Amino acid sequence: MLFVFLACSGPTPLDTAPAEIPRGALSLAFPLASSAPIDQLVGVDHDPTVQQGIDQLICTNYAEQGFPWCYDEHHGSDYMLDGGFTAMDAGSLEILAAADGVVVDIEDGHYDRCHGDLDGVNCDGEPMVSNKVVIEHQSPDGPHRTLYFHMMKDSVSVAIGQQVRCGDVLGKVGSSGNSSAPHLHFELQGPQDQVIDPYAGPASQPETWWTEQGALEGYPSSQCADSD
Repeated sequence: MLFVFLACSGPTPLDTAPAEIPRGALSLAFPLASSAPIDQLVGVDHDPTVQQGIDQLICTNYAEQGFPWCYDEHHGSDYMLDGGFTAMDAGSLEILAAADGVVVDIEDGHYDRCHGDLDGVNCDGEPMVSNKVVIEHQSPDGPHRTLYFHMMKDSVSVAIGQQVRCGDVLGKVGSSGNSSAPHLHFELQGPQDQVIDPYAGPASQPETWWTEQGALEGYPSSQCADSD
């Protein structure tokens, strides 16, 4: 289990709590090829208070758990690659589209061995830029987006404007950008770019955005909404 800050951030104001709204027509599948090589979920922080210093350990995830299951102002769900850089070098793990949509943004070709040290995140002198894919999904509630960050260098397998289906391969887990270890930062945004925690729980909304959420500290189903 990795007890470090992953240093991801989202686009909402830092003093804004995640949206707690009911799921619309969008239903999400687990965005990784397998849950077996994943070590830990570091989730969305539902505590709106901005903390400083050691108080950054104060947070509340969807199930009202604190650190290390979240950290202050974290806006996504981080899935740690079990085995770290060794597992990444052995082939890593494919990242999958969580729902049907259109690719609206990509970034690739950047250093993917950023790591944590005593000063935070160290990219060994390389630019701290995340390889990523952003997908837009249409629903009756308006367009939503899913974001997939920290991919391996040169692993992005889609292009802007490409239509993707749930389960299509987008790239592989890496440690590019503001990342202290190999992991996927998965983020769901609503029509006003507000952060939405896909997990249902006492600190989140009552209805999950996953097709099947699964047990506490487990992983959601990889089954797509339109699968038999």
